[in-house]
Amino acid sequence: MPECSLTICRQLRCLRVSLIGLLLFLSIFGCDGGQGNGVSVAEGDISTPVAVERVHGTLFVVSATVNESIHLDMLVDTGSSRSYVPAEIFGNSGGEVYISSLCLENGTCFNNFTAKSSDSAFTQNKVGYFNGIIGIDLLRNFDVTFDYRDESIYFYNTLEEGPSSPVTIPFHYESSRPYANVSIEGVPQGNNLLDTGAAYTRITPSMLASLSQDPVVLFDSVVFSLGAPERVEYLSLRDYCTGPACPGDIIVQTGSWPAVGGTFFREYLTVFSFSENVVKLQGYDDRSHIRESGIQRLGLQVNIYDAREIIYVNPAGVAWEGGLREGDEIISVNDISIDALGYFGIYALLEDTSIQEYQFRVVTAENHVADVAVAIE
Repeated sequence: MPECSLTICRQLRCLRVSLIGLLLFLSIFGCDGGQGNGVSVAEGDISTPVAVERVHGTLFVVSATVNESIHLDMLVDTGSSRSYVPAEIFGNSGGEVYISSLCLENGTCFNNFTAKSSDSAFTQNKVGYFNGIIGIDLLRNFDVTFDYRDESIYFYNTLEEGPSSPVTIPFHYESSRPYANVSIEGVPQGNNLLDTGAAYTRITPSMLASLSQDPVVLFDSVVFSLGAPERVEYLSLRDYCTGPACPGDIIVQTGSWPAVGGTFFREYLTVFSFSENVVKLQGYDDRSHIRESGIQRLGLQVNIYDAREIIYVNPAGVAWEGGLREGDEIISVNDISIDALGYFGIYALLEDTSIQEYQFRVVTAENHVADVAVAIE
């Protein structure tokens, strides 16, 4: 065979190998260069709801199996453009990690995508804490129903047209996240993030200053996010509307950025119809599923990173009256070890209205072990 033919053959073989490598890369990471938009979806039995743990009465946490063997309790968050996983498990903190599969209990799986690897309050490698975030990059493959009463999530629109049609709110994307118009007292407040990952609806101090009402501060706490924590106040606000939906009085946080959050959405059977770029809201016929958070009920906040540490006690709350103080470390609540409860467990216990008295065993700031009784009047 002439030498020139051998050279051409070698070039063709190299081109073939390169093409195979390119196709393999695209099949894994998608045509967006590994940014997560090339996700493929195995739908499983989407008619079956996925049970959620409702943290603080508003946040949806689902159990997921990642890469066939790793169990994560993940926040379902329409306010996050990306999905996040713990860097302690997957490495590459602050970077991208390849996820071959993320499957929920009804068989719905998200396959072959990249997630952000993070060290944050929402990406911890501990049972009873937030282990990751399922964001818009995955959710927008479906029309997603959030049922706050039944504590379930569905990956299709469960609403049916009937005598009372659902309220429809159009949204648009900014930085790959959904935003919609908000007004308070009829005063336009611009586009706010539609954020199921925010336990409370959020308004800024400037929004509050533009109103005629001067609501009383109910309590305050520290809010953790993927960024820096901030101290916020909680108010009962009236005449808050997202589009034509005005649920009446809702509890809001004052903070550095505004969002339509859990205290708004929990008033409705909520459908994020990503196929139509609208949110559909069907009001519940009663509010029996709405409960006070543990922070509100007792005036007690524990550290999202470590539930043993009390980081705030409201001086007007029953936890303060009982004798708990910031800096105390919890050993047990009602004879249940804090390590067994974790962050989710202690707040589920504190939100349980069938319990009227709590027995805390703590280590005080003076390093004394003390038993503290907190009664709900």
